[in-house]
Amino acid sequence: MQVKQLKAEVGSGKDIMIVDVREHDEYEKGEKMDEATNIPMGQMFIEASQGRLPKDKKIITVCKSGTRCQIVAKELKEKGYDIEFLEGGMDAWKGE
Repeated sequence: MQVKQLKAEVGSGKDIMIVDVREHDEYEKGEKMDEATNIPMGQMFIEASQGRLPKDKKIITVCKSGTRCQIVAKELKEKGYDIEFLEGGMDAWKGE
């Protein structure tokens, strides 16, 4: 998902879940998105395996540059989640 598309979805009030998959310390020190919840990459897989992530809501993953969030989105999409990643991550978000 491109930054403009995510901003449009956030602005539209759609019921989406934005998850920042950076590690807690990296998340705390870095740029943040108000709408995002921080669940580190490894924890996302645990949450999914224990059924604690919604399958009835679109999930958008975010990280610093787009690599980790793409991996998480790819893996969880294969498990039936409606999930996308923010291309370019927070670097792209703050550049817009």
